Order: sequence, then structure tokens, then C-alpha cells
Amino acid sequence: MEIDATSVSGALILLFHRASPRAADPMYRKKARAGVTLRTVNRKPDEDQSVSAHLIIKKSARSTGEYDAALEEIPGMSMASVGTVIRKALTDYVYDFENKRGEDENTYTVFKSRGVKSETVTNALKTGNFKYVTLVRPARADFVDSGDTFQPIDERMKIRIKGEIEAKDWMDRIGALAKRARAAGWDDFQVDIEMDDDRSKTVQIARGEEAKEIMFIRAEQISLKNELPTCSAKISVELSKKSLAYIS
Repeated sequence: MEIDATSVSGALILLFHRASPRAADPMYRKKARAGVTLRTVNRKPDEDQSVSAHLIIKKSARSTGEYDAALEEIPGMSMASVGTVIRKALTDYVYDFENKRGEDENTYTVFKSRGVKSETVTNALKTGNFKYVTLVRPARADFVDSGDTFQPIDERMKIRIKGEIEAKDWMDRIGALAKRARAAGWDDFQVDIEMDDDRSKTVQIARGEEAKEIMFIRAEQISLKNELPTCSAKISVELSKKSLAYIS
């Protein structure tokens, strides 16, 4: 992990690496007149496939004491995974403070992350569309013995949405389906939305919110003059500045 608190005014930047020692060597396929050619990229014994992600934290806090942040979206690297690294570093840094009784005590900083919901289902459907509904309920398996060898956990159903559902109608149509599903015992109701940026988002519809607008966390694309490699050795100032401008 690399930390930079000076390159971009008003931001603390952290660069994380994630290595995959057991990953297979990548292969590249190229079309040719006689068919296709394949090329393997062989790695050295002391090399690992790796990716990196930037975490940009705005230095000035909100009135609630929280800090706005943006995490570069990389497969296999989420706020949960980088948060584990941050929590370990903060836990190891113990410092003294004076309590209300005037006594000295040891403590450390606690790290918690919370996603900011910035998109609505109605707005996402203006350029996207529904793909699937996933239902989950406690498994009902009469054929499983009553001993301690097998334990039923979940039962899942996936429903394909074949017809088009317009943004103005989704609350009525999806909401009605969610209510019927819950009446049939399906507690968990999720809907997949295909976004206009060739990505998909799974949105949870909680009980009691079937006829309400739903907000969810959406990734935003940032255009850069300089292309970022899959794994960066140094912090990208360009990405950091644009990310800070977005969260500000």
C-alpha cells in the first residue's frame, strides 16, 4: 500500500495492490486466416498476477464527522477488502487520550465504510432495463434427514424479465410481483438492472418498499487523458484530482 497526502490538495490517497499467486498464466487469442493463434504470457517464479486500486479520501470532514471517499472499481477489490487493510493499520496504531475523568487511556481509531446511494431505479431505467428477478427463501427440503449430517439453508428462484418495463410503470409491475412473492414465502427480492455503461446492478427491494422509489449505489465513469495500467506502481494524480472533484 502506498499513501500520499501532499500530491493533491485536500485529499489523502491510498494505492492498494492485490496479488493472485495461484492465478493461471493469461492467454491471448488472435484470429488468423487459418483459424486462431494462442499466446501464453509466462511469468517468472517470483512474479504474481496483480491489480491495483486507488482510494481517494477527502480531508475535510462532513458535519457528522464522516469523510467522503471514492474507490477505483477493480474486480476483486472492494471497500470490504481494502477496509480490512486499513482497520489492521489503525488497530496497530495505539495512542493515549484523556477521558472525562481526567485519566489517561489507550485507544485506537475505528474504520467503518458506508456507501452513498446516488441513483434511483426510475432514472436508471431511462437508459437501462430490467434483466432478472432473484427470489430467496428458507429452504423446504422434506427429503433431507433430520439428523445432523445435512442442513437446508436457502432456496432460490431466478426469473427472466422478457418484456420491457418502462420507468413510469416499474413500481406498479415490480412492486406487485414482489408482494405476490412475499405472500408465497419468498422473503428476499432482488432485481438486476442492465445499465447503459455495459454493467449490471443488483438492487434489493425490502419488505414495505414495493411501491416506493429505490435508491442504490452506482459507479461513475471518469475520463482520463492517460490510460491506467491494470496494476499501477505509482499513484495517479490525474485520477485522484478528478475523483476528488466528483466527491466534492
